[in-house]
Amino acid sequence: MPPISSASLDVERILLGTLISKSLPFPPNLLPSDFLEPKHQDMAAAILALEAKGTQVDEQTVSAFLRDQRSTTDAAYIAPICSDGLFSVYNQAWAAEVRKAATLLSIATTARRIEQLANDPATDIEQLLAYTDGTLKGISHRVTSSKPPTEGPRRMDPDELLSFNRKNDPNVVIGNRWLCKGGSMLIVGQSGTGKSSLMMQAAVHWCVGKDFFGIKPVRPLRAVILQAENDFGDVAEAFQDVVTGARLHIPELAQLKDNLGIFRDTTSVGPSFPDMLKQLIKAHAADVIFVDPLLSFAGIDVSDQEQASRFLRHDLAPILLETGAILIAMHHTGKPKAAKDTENFTVADLAYSGLGSSEFTNYFREVAVLARCQGEEAIFKFGLTKRRGRAGLKDMHGEFENEITICHSRQPGMIRWEYSTPPVQPDADCRPAKGSPRQEPGF
Repeated sequence: MPPISSASLDVERILLGTLISKSLPFPPNLLPSDFLEPKHQDMAAAILALEAKGTQVDEQTVSAFLRDQRSTTDAAYIAPICSDGLFSVYNQAWAAEVRKAATLLSIATTARRIEQLANDPATDIEQLLAYTDGTLKGISHRVTSSKPPTEGPRRMDPDELLSFNRKNDPNVVIGNRWLCKGGSMLIVGQSGTGKSSLMMQAAVHWCVGKDFFGIKPVRPLRAVILQAENDFGDVAEAFQDVVTGARLHIPELAQLKDNLGIFRDTTSVGPSFPDMLKQLIKAHAADVIFVDPLLSFAGIDVSDQEQASRFLRHDLAPILLETGAILIAMHHTGKPKAAKDTENFTVADLAYSGLGSSEFTNYFREVAVLARCQGEEAIFKFGLTKRRGRAGLKDMHGEFENEITICHSRQPGMIRWEYSTPPVQPDADCRPAKGSPRQEPGF
């Protein structure tokens, strides 16, 4: 049997504790068998049995029911779960997480059984195919039939809003509720500054659970990099150097290979892009998908507000909400402005420096800016502009900051980013440099 993660069991506990302590109805389309822990299966079955009898569900009635059934799930096990539930507000996402974990376990178990049968020379191929088809169809039907409606407004219950436990949100993926499931971030920078290698560095670190300049994932993430501009060699060079800089142990390297998928696509533009994006996310079970650059796939007039809104809010947003994946997109700046036009600008002021409609900045939950500082040295500011207090970004001294100073690796030929001291000039600031940037190691 595949290993069961502690995170899955934590979600099961908080869901059951909240349901029992607050006497809430059992979630529709959820079965006791969906719970991975046998004791939790017993508790779920007790809730459903009590509801069928019209008996109020609480800690005492659930404990009494299971005692009568001679279950090994006793009051001592149930009590702390219910105590934790008293301080939590019911979140529909918990039931979805339980269903997801059960579905993934069913798929993994089925795959192992198929492999076992396929390795047996006595197996009848037609029977094996029929078994495979029928089992997977059953799993697929369960998933599709349990999906809640996604269209139309949904009212948020005031009591649930007031009692929401902000420190225990299962939707958090990166930072302190900085980027949650279905969220998005835009990274804006001038062409040739190294946005792609910065993206690669974030992906590699997050896929093994490491922080990226202080920004931490809640766990090792599954990620997809989808890019259109860099050939195999470009990607290989950056991947090699970023992995070297991350100093991964052998188990971490194996985890990275499993968690990170890198793809190049130069044909899925416009109407074909959303379907391709959705397929990639689902096929890889991705927590995060990086798109580099977004405009290579959009196929729209980026300066047109209506087209931008439809692309972002109608084409992409439903995919993120359905899959729970986070979109992190690379985006170019417009034509560089004269220094006098950006005088005294901070990185936050440059949030709207991306090419095209302001809708690109308005839609994304976070906008990060990579801006080269004025001066001869190739030093950059990397800053967050919207939800920066939640990210955990740290400077070279380990202090939390909204903006940090970074540069390309000082080791010749290496393609990765590292901390830097600010520019030598006392009056130097950081903005998109005037004219074409000097080419640095990176892509």
